Amino acid sequence: MVMIDHGPCPYLPDRHFRAQCILADLDAETYRELLDRRFRRNSTIFYSPRCVGCVACRPLRVPVAEFRPRRDQRRAWQRCRDLVFSWQPRGADAEREQLWQRYQVQVHADKDPLLVCVVSLFDAGIPGGELHARDRSGRLLAVSICDIVGDAWSSVYCYWEPEERRRGLGTVMAMAEIAEARARGLRWWYPGFWVEGCAKMAYKVRFQPAEILDDDGVWRPFSAWSARRSAPPASG
Repeated sequence: MVMIDHGPCPYLPDRHFRAQCILADLDAETYRELLDRRFRRNSTIFYSPRCVGCVACRPLRVPVAEFRPRRDQRRAWQRCRDLVFSWQPRGADAEREQLWQRYQVQVHADKDPLLVCVVSLFDAGIPGGELHARDRSGRLLAVSICDIVGDAWSSVYCYWEPEERRRGLGTVMAMAEIAEARARGLRWWYPGFWVEGCAKMAYKVRFQPAEILDDDGVWRPFSAWSARRSAPPASG
């Protein structure tokens, strides 16, 4: 393992992002264990945030059998009831690359998105694939890149058609992932880090019931953890 300073934090202002990284090939069993030790992967790098004076990045997981969508999530699902979902191998082709570029430019304001995005960045030898969503005409609207390790489904990355923003495709793809994980008999859906104070990561705690990995390495219900943190200090 090595400690790497990645420069400015991508989530919170005026902070630096520092992570413990494993720069080696890992098998699915090892990565499954690392998911419960604050690790995620970005391409072939397995990392765990270790920022000085900051513990805002906290892993979440959702028990798929217990997930119940909120009203706004149900509405988003209704707006996408015409979509057809399919499980596909990871791969790169013109259709996916064009969708990737539109998403990066219009959603993330990336002026120079990489052309090669799918296999080279998101494989790493970990089992998994892609969940695709197409409309009735067959047009590809969204892709979720996912890992499947042991009893867990782990989201790697999702990109979608920005012209269809009103559908709530990010929310719908997350729900489709959970549904597929349930159909496969998996126990957990791991959406990655929730970053306290980061608006673009706030959506992750909308999938409930969720568990959060506490400072002592124990998974606890997010509702109880959040209530404990927001409670006023006991007077003595």
